[in-house]
Amino acid sequence: MENTIIQAVTNYFHVQPEKIMALGGGFYGRAFSVTLPCAPSTMIAKLYLFPNYAPGEAEQIRLLSKHSSLKMPEIYNVQEKVNSGLAYDVVFMEYLKGVNAGDFDLTGISEQAKATIGDEIVDNLIAIHNTVNPAGFGPLNATRYCQSWQEYYYPIACKIVEKAGELHTMKQLSSNVLSIFEQSIKCFDQIFYLPVTKARLIHGDYNTWNIMLNEDKTHAAAVIDPFDCCWADNEYDLYQLDNANGKSYGLLKKYAQKFPLSPNFKQKRCFYELYTEVNHYYNSHVEVNQEAVEQLAIKLRDVL
Repeated sequence: MENTIIQAVTNYFHVQPEKIMALGGGFYGRAFSVTLPCAPSTMIAKLYLFPNYAPGEAEQIRLLSKHSSLKMPEIYNVQEKVNSGLAYDVVFMEYLKGVNAGDFDLTGISEQAKATIGDEIVDNLIAIHNTVNPAGFGPLNATRYCQSWQEYYYPIACKIVEKAGELHTMKQLSSNVLSIFEQSIKCFDQIFYLPVTKARLIHGDYNTWNIMLNEDKTHAAAVIDPFDCCWADNEYDLYQLDNANGKSYGLLKKYAQKFPLSPNFKQKRCFYELYTEVNHYYNSHVEVNQEAVEQLAIKLRDVL
């Protein structure tokens, strides 16, 4: 991957990087800090393990930046391997100083700082969700939008049930989990019985691992790494608020106080969480954490 970064830096900046340091990554990509002998002196290089994600994430960040109350990274350059001869697609973006909000125990910060950070994280998400597409639901810049969330999301959910069946055949999902998938998709109309009245902008992966704090850990400073940002049910974003250490910040509770939840939120949340997590395992070719998925499936079964 370092060779790809060196080549991409040479392509765009016409210099050699002075230092490359791995920062980590997730299902779909790996992030590196890159030090240059020119401006910007430090930046992030994100390498994508699958095609077509790089330009999509760059587009998502640019749009979200217009509506986010917290800083998001500036996109410097996108290079796709089909056009550049690189081994991976690469996005160069602004390096944002700070501390990852999801990577530490909150006992080390004051209750006032914890409350302030929680409010700032939630207020930012609400600012994003208050961005509405009057044309309807669907991907960013779609040629046609769906007039209801159910119309857009049901085919996606059905496809995920098919993926669950394939994972079951591969012995990656238990028969019990597959049965809950099959049961829940039959109950789709009962779970999603209330209309979603507005197609709202969502981040798609809004958890504290994707929030940066200032170095004093007193304020939220920035947001990174959207995924499948689109025009959707805003509550599709919300199960992530409890991931990592989100419960310690009280994020979901704060959100519900400021932006009332739907009467069927509990059922939708369980549905979204199971379906989205299994979809990620399938699409990224990562071995399924069967114990974790089993627990998600049981939660969904219990609310059906």
